[in-house]
Amino acid sequence: MFENIDKKYLSVTKFFEQIINSNNRSVPNSIILHGPDITAQYYFALLLARGANCSGSKKQDCECQNCRWIRANEHPEILTISKINSKPDGDDSKSVISIKQINMIKDNIVVSSDYHRFFIFCDAEIREKTVDEENKINNFKFLNQQFPGSNKESWIPLGLTNKCFSGIVANALLKSVEEPPDNVTFIFLTENIENIISTIVSRSQVYYVPGECRYNCDYDYLIQLLSDYPNIDRKKAIIISDFLLKYSKDKEKSLTEIVMSIQTYLKDMLKKNTESIYLKQSILKSINNLQETIIMLKSNFKEQTVADEIAYILTK
Repeated sequence: MFENIDKKYLSVTKFFEQIINSNNRSVPNSIILHGPDITAQYYFALLLARGANCSGSKKQDCECQNCRWIRANEHPEILTISKINSKPDGDDSKSVISIKQINMIKDNIVVSSDYHRFFIFCDAEIREKTVDEENKINNFKFLNQQFPGSNKESWIPLGLTNKCFSGIVANALLKSVEEPPDNVTFIFLTENIENIISTIVSRSQVYYVPGECRYNCDYDYLIQLLSDYPNIDRKKAIIISDFLLKYSKDKEKSLTEIVMSIQTYLKDMLKKNTESIYLKQSILKSINNLQETIIMLKSNFKEQTVADEIAYILTK
């Protein structure tokens, strides 16, 4: 299902391939994809939905009924939930995901289904695409994947924010996310995990989808800090932890931004060193473990505790 996907997406494709190859027994009930490229997140969400429902070869070119439905974005049980998509009758809200949409989902999942149902939450707009947005879509043209709705060519996926996916609406969905029926998965797409309430985050598996860094990455300090990676002596953990906290304060950057910068830096390191299996394994492990520190920050752990954990992940 993930053939020909760019190498920079190794960690997320590895995770999704493991799910698909396990005969769907381990598909999480809730997934958060975060990072600067929402378009890539949306394609990955649909690829996972295809993998979980495919009745054929589970390849990109599979022509089983489910794969054709999902590729055309017309599968009855794979729904995009946004401020302009999947609106029930009588819902006249235009700028937010509404309580009526959440109630529609709740009514939907109490009825059994032969499919693995996916609800993909994002923001969206109908407008002319920017050059950057066109380029991101072109990166996935080989999938022949359509966007939803009647304005497929003008539909643009955007990341969830507190404005379009409010805490009140998210909490209304919480019980369904926490204890959904079998074969139901919620996927949330966002640039910054801080845009999603902590109660959803704590009940989800969180994965970073890389893209062009929008977090003002200053790689100079990372080059120095990670010069011995992946063989940084554990004795330097305290030094790294103290440095991250000081850098965060001096540069007025949140630890979440710093973690995302480190992940992007490691991704770039991976692209430049594709021959080393040891380095690849170390980078993928570090990137995935760093997701947990973002969840810790979202769950109001002390910054000192989180900085210590980041340092622990980066040393050996």
